[in-house]
Amino acid sequence: MHTPQNEAYVFQAYKMEGREGAQYAWPTGLVSCKSKQEALMRLYQVKSGLTDDVGASVFRFYVGEDGAPRTETLEEVGRVAVVQA
Repeated sequence: MHTPQNEAYVFQAYKMEGREGAQYAWPTGLVSCKSKQEALMRLYQVKSGLTDDVGASVFRFYVGEDGAPRTETLEEVGRVAVVQA
């Protein structure tokens, strides 16, 4: 499957960080995927317990009809961090 030039799919995994009693889910790094299917397959691996990640998210980055960049969360599983900058 070919991903159109104006959109990209990104996978984000989360691991537990911090000390005992004060742990929190923290992102481990974004992975740029070649397709939506690849991103969702990575999410499925986390959901199925095939990794040691505690959660995962799949994001879609695209250009809206007005020409402005947009971000959409397609799916999340497990514990995820909400980080606001």
